[in-house]
Parts: sequence; C-alpha cells; structure tokens
Amino acid sequence: MVKLGSLNHAKGFILNKLFEDGRIGGKHLPAHLLARGYPPKYRYLIEPAFEALKTESPSLIHVENKRTGRSTSPHVCMVPSRVRRARPLINAYRKATKLPRYGRDMKSLL
Repeated sequence: MVKLGSLNHAKGFILNKLFEDGRIGGKHLPAHLLARGYPPKYRYLIEPAFEALKTESPSLIHVENKRTGRSTSPHVCMVPSRVRRARPLINAYRKATKLPRYGRDMKSLL
C-alpha cells in the first residue's frame, strides 16, 4: 500500500487521472493540469513523479509538445499498449484513497 506523500502515490494519482479522463492514445492533457485535485500540501511531488514516469523504461506515458494559442506546452497521455502495466500503480493509489480497484481487464471494478 502506498501512502499519501510518497512518490508512488503521486505516480498512481497521475496515471489514475489520465485513465479516468480517457487520456489514452491521442487524447492529451496539458501537463500543468496534472496537479489539480491532488492535496495542496503534497503538490510538490507531482513534478518529480511526472519526470519519473517520463524516464522509466518502458514508459507508461507519452509526452508531446502541442500548440496552445501562441506558444507550445507539454501535453501527456497514457500509452495504450501499456495500460495494463500501469494497473498496479493505479490500484495502489485507489486502495490508499479507498476507491474500488480495477480488475485485470481494466474495465471491471473489484
């Protein structure tokens, strides 16, 4: 079980947020919005967790610069072929926050 205030909790939050919002494949979320919804006291963990997810091999997320207005900013989505590999982190986060966990098919709730 992961604890609030740990790096794995923040990673699980990011992956859960992307999965719940349907940000898989081509649907991207601006990276600066990843911290929304996380407790303000621990938001400093979102950036290191994001960097760790980006540099892990194989990467569970895909980061791409997208045009927003006059400038570009990094946008993030989950890699579709690696959603099942993200399940342990997502379920650990969901268990810590007392949410129902996902089954092996990532559709049914346990």
